[in-house]
Amino acid sequence: MKLFKIILLTISLFILSSCAMRDPFITEQTYERFAKNRNLAIGGSHIPNMNQHRREVYSEDKYIYKFETPPKCFFGYLTNKDDKPEKVIDWVILSGKEFCKQQI
Repeated sequence: MKLFKIILLTISLFILSSCAMRDPFITEQTYERFAKNRNLAIGGSHIPNMNQHRREVYSEDKYIYKFETPPKCFFGYLTNKDDKPEKVIDWVILSGKEFCKQQI
């Protein structure tokens, strides 16, 4: 009975420990997954609202919010200057496309 309680406690701790469990069949990192994740922000205003310190002028009618994630992959979200509130209209890779890959 004591062994059962120890095993049950161990399993419970493992499940509740917030360990990231990944799909074992998805092991490759791809650019397509990276692009899909970036496309999720298009049309939203949370990027401009939460990252004002990253804003730079991209052209005479657009702002860019620059990021580096994953490391060595530099990209930015584009917004119109005239939109109130600002909304993401597109994203571009600035440099390091070969590093712009994500697993999930």
